[in-house]
Amino acid sequence: MDREIRMFEDYVKDFDRSNPKIDYKYKHTYRVVSYAKQVAESLGLPEEEYNRACVCALFHDIGRFPQLREFNTYSDIESIDHGDKGYEVLGELNYNDDIVKTAVKYHNKKDVPSFDELTNLHCKLVRDADKLDIMIFFMNEKIDKDLLPDYSTVELFKEHKLLDNKDKDTDFEEAIAPLAFIFDINFKKSIEILLEHDYLNKKLELIRNDNNKVLVNYIEEKLKEYIKERFDIEC
Repeated sequence: MDREIRMFEDYVKDFDRSNPKIDYKYKHTYRVVSYAKQVAESLGLPEEEYNRACVCALFHDIGRFPQLREFNTYSDIESIDHGDKGYEVLGELNYNDDIVKTAVKYHNKKDVPSFDELTNLHCKLVRDADKLDIMIFFMNEKIDKDLLPDYSTVELFKEHKLLDNKDKDTDFEEAIAPLAFIFDINFKKSIEILLEHDYLNKKLELIRNDNNKVLVNYIEEKLKEYIKERFDIEC
């Protein structure tokens, strides 16, 4: 992986780390690598695939850097799809591992096609590692708004669905959307890492208030039921 780290560092050195958004993405990258290592180790992957999982994580957001330089936004809707851009950047760098490039391209997509077994594995693993950092890094972020219940989210949690970015119409939907990431987690180790950080309890308590507690309690129940059924973990 040393070659890929040099490639990554050589690429990002031309971007302005004094921009807090670029600096955040640089640091986020290495945290995602750390989570990818933990998940890959839990799966007992052979060395070649363990290293590939780490490379997928290292390159997963490489498309963010040109996106931020040109548009200064994380919003793919308002700019470019950063997964597609990452795939393009790796091509420009003559990096030719098709599994890595595919994992980078699809790490941010709501729907992912089915590929061969190995490509599917790496797509799922990098998506887990990316979500772990996003969820854990922001789980204690203070919510200043009085979140009124939005009962359109009932179906989301009942049917185990993600909330599309373009459909976050209320403050409550915006706050609750990261919890729905759990429905797109693929590996038991990823759930264990979330629970080690007490993610569910901390995030739910930030959202819950006297006005919305009935709905938040329902969401908590559905999440815990799903984790038990999907991963055989009590929480």
